[in-house]
Amino acid sequence: MAEASTFLVWAESLDELSYYDVLRVAPNASPEDIQTAFHALALRCHPDRFVDEGPDVAQAATRVFKRAVEAYNVLRRPDHRIRYDADLHAGRLRLDLQSRPEETGPQIVVRTLEMVANDPQAKKLAAQADRLIAIGRIDEARVKLTSATQNDPFNDELKERLTELWTMTSDE
Repeated sequence: MAEASTFLVWAESLDELSYYDVLRVAPNASPEDIQTAFHALALRCHPDRFVDEGPDVAQAATRVFKRAVEAYNVLRRPDHRIRYDADLHAGRLRLDLQSRPEETGPQIVVRTLEMVANDPQAKKLAAQADRLIAIGRIDEARVKLTSATQNDPFNDELKERLTELWTMTSDE
């Protein structure tokens, strides 16, 4: 078990640490690395382990644990992590999830294949293609999107997306 003084010092330094520092991971850490680091830290500093160490140590452990949870909740979500990285670059060590990101220009709305499709059967097939693209199975996605365009033959945007999909690298 960590020494009492370790948590007291750690809790004092939290205001100077990024979420990456709290979890002790690199800024380019994978989601798996972040999860592993959080779980190890949670086991090490969970406040329930320090109830007999006195109120100062218990409060310090609680503070460290709460910041670790905050860090994990931000870094595990890609959208939050992108916002956090921008904030961190601007010198802000914590992310205010209640605030909205500053709008810096026109917002680009990305429409999924499912959103583009009009026909109900085409929507189902397009949704399957979306999922296959997300996991890198491009050849299978092409088959689904080809079927979707056959069910929605007058949808020019869906046809354009199929053409774009053919330019992507094939599955190996």
